[in-house]
Amino acid sequence: MLARPTRTQALITVGILFSLAFLIFGRSIEYPFVRFDDGLLIYDNPAIRGINFHTLRAAFSTYDPELYIPLTLLSYQIDFLIGGIKPAIYHLQNILWHAANGVLLTWLLYALFLMRDQSQIINRKSQIVSLFLGAIFISHPLNVEAVAWASARKDLLSTFCAFASILSYLQWRSSNAKRFFYGSLVLFTLGLLSKVTILTLPVLLLIVDVWSKRRIDKAMFLEKIPFSALSGVFAVIAIIGKAGQIGSVTPMETILVASKATIFTLQKFFVPVGLSVVYPFNEVISISDPRFLIPLLGLLGLIGLLCFLFFAQRKETHCQCVSTPILALGFFLIALSPSLLNFAKGGTVYITSDRYAYFAQVGVLLGLGMGVIHFLRRDVPTVRLYRKRLPVIAGAVILLILATLSIRQTKTWASSEALFAHAANVSPNAHIAHTNLGNVLTERKAEGNLAEAIIHYEEALQIAQSLPYNMGPTDPVTSKILSNLGSALRQSGNVSEAVRRYEEAIEKNPQNPYAFLGLGIIAATEGRMGEAETRYQKTLEVAPKFSPAYLNLGALFSATGRYEEALASFDEGIVIDPFAPQAHFNRGVVLQKLNRLAEARNAYEYAVELAPSFVAARINLGILEANRGKREEAIQQFLEVLRYDPENTKARDALRQLQ
Repeated sequence: MLARPTRTQALITVGILFSLAFLIFGRSIEYPFVRFDDGLLIYDNPAIRGINFHTLRAAFSTYDPELYIPLTLLSYQIDFLIGGIKPAIYHLQNILWHAANGVLLTWLLYALFLMRDQSQIINRKSQIVSLFLGAIFISHPLNVEAVAWASARKDLLSTFCAFASILSYLQWRSSNAKRFFYGSLVLFTLGLLSKVTILTLPVLLLIVDVWSKRRIDKAMFLEKIPFSALSGVFAVIAIIGKAGQIGSVTPMETILVASKATIFTLQKFFVPVGLSVVYPFNEVISISDPRFLIPLLGLLGLIGLLCFLFFAQRKETHCQCVSTPILALGFFLIALSPSLLNFAKGGTVYITSDRYAYFAQVGVLLGLGMGVIHFLRRDVPTVRLYRKRLPVIAGAVILLILATLSIRQTKTWASSEALFAHAANVSPNAHIAHTNLGNVLTERKAEGNLAEAIIHYEEALQIAQSLPYNMGPTDPVTSKILSNLGSALRQSGNVSEAVRRYEEAIEKNPQNPYAFLGLGIIAATEGRMGEAETRYQKTLEVAPKFSPAYLNLGALFSATGRYEEALASFDEGIVIDPFAPQAHFNRGVVLQKLNRLAEARNAYEYAVELAPSFVAARINLGILEANRGKREEAIQQFLEVLRYDPENTKARDALRQLQ
């Protein structure tokens, strides 16, 4: 039977690992969402707003926009039912999944250690080493990204299902009960529905078979056919979502980047410093470049050395089993390999991401665990003297260092600004970090923030314009940065420079809706309503589902007294983005002008529900409540305004009159 901990051991393991997870990551529950896919997947995503036929259909019939992750979206739907769009519940669920993964990993390692060496001597040692490695997994800084980033839920879910699938498979092998085989298949399917990168599981199961010294025969491969069929289906689904990226790189580039990413990941596992949300490489990838040639040769050398040692050991001992280091390294490489194809985005090469190692590091932990176990069981006098004290002291120091580094790394996810400021500090050539910093600062609209945002946009522009893979007739990356720069310049009052940047953005990408929208806003601000309307209509021609164009077009219609057209425009925008509070507020303003007060009140209420700090919506709602005699409701709205804006004179005057 598959090795199982006793009830007491299980409770102790769960208590230790869950406590450790909350000790390290508990602070992240208070963190907001970040401007890095969280809007796309969560707070601006209609597909997670509840669980019904429409949201389930959207989850199971769309990409994100590149990955097929319906089960991950379903988990967000559950979060929404519990806490709406409050970040705390999303972060809490991430921590719980991470802790659960640590528990499953501990059990899996314990079972594999006993299968590898079935002597009774190491049973107790295997329990302790497995728990120690589970604690390393929980506290390793390389896993911070997967836990602290709400959008990384897919890595947590797919890893949980992969661990559970392997355990169920091992249970089937030890008991021969078919229900565990089918359970393993179901769990593998659920994992693929969470994130497709665990599709190499059939090969990993073969490694597990060899690890447990199972005789290699035809049956070993035949029983993996259902798993392989599932992998094939989901591989096709993944290729459809990633077709543009995969087709943009050559096989040699893939080999070179994959080698560098593998060595880079191993380096960061053993020396987890200098971690970042992005690791860009903005130069030409070439085999003559030592930065790629050395990792390639190093990886090939490592594999060659292990193979040599294996054959030397086999010749000396006549053992038919594959050596532990080869199997551990094989597990790591095969588990990591699907993520290594995902490196070319928007003209920039991203070597890897920390979360890619989340599942793959099991291979490293397997190798380390067996090494520690063999060290502990050696009957050498010097080892015997210290083997009780030295491992305990060393283990405590390692965990303390890892936990400290993880707590520090978690703080970089405390806000969008903290995240991208850290990324820009680690990788100054990361244009995406400078662009996102500019976006965060532009949202604040203060003069000093706009000036700083412009500096970051210009830095991002300089980096993007030098990218070697942006040599085509269009350059969407540079175009997007230019339009963002134009927006910051427009809001800072430098209209002529903003127009120039918008026009450059259109030259770089004639399909950039933000540039046309920005020119329309400038025209409307200067009173050229006809030109503004033309610009907005052009925006909708290049991007028919671009909701900000409908919002601005509706505002133009409202300003010129075309109220019915304004309502129609707002309604179109709300269909595309039903969770934009400004659209509902603007709709309420028009309805109020048309004296459709009940509808206006509903629009303001929904705007406030979407954005509780929306002061203008609360003021208008308070006025409507007061006008219809709902004094207490009106007072409540104005009190809420003062909670968000204590110096608001309109709210203060209204309260004096009502009280």
